[in-house]
Amino acid sequence: MINTKFYDQFHADTNPQSFIINKRNYTYNIILKVLDEYIKENSKILDIGCGAGTLSLYLAKNANHQVLGLDISQKAIEACKESAKRLDLHNVSFKQIDFLRYVPKRRFDIVLCLEVIEHLKEDKHAVAKIFKLLKPDGLVILSTPSKNAPLYRIGYSKGFDKRVGHLRRYDKTALISIFKKEGFNVLAIKETEGLLRNFLFLNPYAGKLIRFIRFPISIAINYIDNLLLTLFGESDIFIISQKP
Repeated sequence: MINTKFYDQFHADTNPQSFIINKRNYTYNIILKVLDEYIKENSKILDIGCGAGTLSLYLAKNANHQVLGLDISQKAIEACKESAKRLDLHNVSFKQIDFLRYVPKRRFDIVLCLEVIEHLKEDKHAVAKIFKLLKPDGLVILSTPSKNAPLYRIGYSKGFDKRVGHLRRYDKTALISIFKKEGFNVLAIKETEGLLRNFLFLNPYAGKLIRFIRFPISIAINYIDNLLLTLFGESDIFIISQKP
């Protein structure tokens, strides 16, 4: 069972949102590019571990998707529901539940599982459950911290992983193996986030600067980060897989 108290404490400062992010948002610009590449309009989407609901709200607002966000934290879900109300969005809903025990009344075109699987003891069972939640030809887009991350290899991210509840990390070979064993066709693996970007998210002091990174500055940061990604390897991995 997932420790719901831990994640309610994690979301203690999560508040309702009064605006929708855009594609220039530094925190989400990588994932938004992936979502825009693979998600067709008018999709039925399940967002597992939706947290504050930022991506669920973005998808509901910008492409007329029907979105359901799930999270184990009641505090997070309360904030999500209030955000949808403030933003007057009626094609998104939120539910507090452990998705491994979620019994859906419908199947989905897209399942998002972003920075979640590393928190779950039953990771293979989670992938099997996602398979069942999808329609035929449905897609899962999953991201997770990489075992090859430069800061992880030198031990820098150990404290962060423990603090946020990470149980393990993956490399692309392990991810591909898990998804293929559950019957998925793997469409793409994307190795993202270089050393600089990863440092900004891991370091609590540097992390405070992220909210001030605006589009002109982000171009320069992304350029440097992509060079570091090429030189030292990825800090995060996306896998996009399809149910036959």
